[in-house]
Amino acid sequence: MRILLATFANRNASDMGVGRYYNKVADVLEKEGHELIFFNHPNAFKVDNITLSHTLIPMFSGILSKRFGKAFESTQPDAVHIQSEVGLGVSARHYCVEHGIPFSSAYHTNWDIGMKYWARLPAPLIWSYLRWYYKPAGVIHAATPRVKNLLRSKGIQNPIEVFPLGIDLKDFFYDPDPALLSGYPRPYFMSLARIAKEKNLEDFLNLNLPGTKFLIGNGPYKNHLQKKYQGKAVFFPYQNVRALLSLGDVFVFPSRYDTFGLANLEALACGLPIAAYPVMGPIDIIEQGVSGYTAENLQEAALACLTLKKEACIQRASQYSWTDTAHHFLKYQLRLT
Repeated sequence: MRILLATFANRNASDMGVGRYYNKVADVLEKEGHELIFFNHPNAFKVDNITLSHTLIPMFSGILSKRFGKAFESTQPDAVHIQSEVGLGVSARHYCVEHGIPFSSAYHTNWDIGMKYWARLPAPLIWSYLRWYYKPAGVIHAATPRVKNLLRSKGIQNPIEVFPLGIDLKDFFYDPDPALLSGYPRPYFMSLARIAKEKNLEDFLNLNLPGTKFLIGNGPYKNHLQKKYQGKAVFFPYQNVRALLSLGDVFVFPSRYDTFGLANLEALACGLPIAAYPVMGPIDIIEQGVSGYTAENLQEAALACLTLKKEACIQRASQYSWTDTAHHFLKYQLRLT
């Protein structure tokens, strides 16, 4: 099957969870003889250059753009999947509606939470827009039943298919390199994220924890946080991620924004128990008291995780697979013929 994907992610992008998701799905499907064609912005999507008050703002392209139509005609896809609710995603939606082309979509982003940070727009306005945006979609993909319930509670009545995101255990496994962190006092509390304001990383950086706090990642809010927390936390770029995570004692996930949180699976696969708020994503992944703790008191959850076993975390991660995710993604496409 040839699938035309409208997305703000780029092929081989890894800094953002959505990019890792569609690239891993593409990797699996292409090995099986399918094709996932990325229709996105003509220039590479650079999160550091698309900011407003130190946060990510997706590109807004004209909804009457003819680029998607040209891509559709030239590729002659068997199915269309539209990921982005803004920008070229809206252009793709417009073309499909105008030409009677069925398409699938997905809910990866908690837009009402994001827009609170990005543009200070009220949640009722955001959900009104999303109801309009999703209305012509033949099916919506969601990562967990909790996400599906959220969409239903906001009046979105489209068919919704639920399947989780995955993990590649060839990329993430217990593989510590002690030389990377020599000299830092233990225990090691770690977080991995695209460093943007909506990720709520200051809740992690403000915790009063023993040992050392490490923040791994890149993003538009990084310089601000490095200056603010100089001497209080150690910042690393998105490099040597597996080796760094494997050295950690606890993974702290302070986001209330994500619908799933791929970083949670990546941390588990490297043997880290997760401390997080009891919100969608972490609460769907974590086995309370086994592979982590969720609590409104994030500091208590982080300290409690010090008693948990790495083996249980690795076992939990092994229950997820990009192959399963890709097969579900393929299954829930709408064939054009």
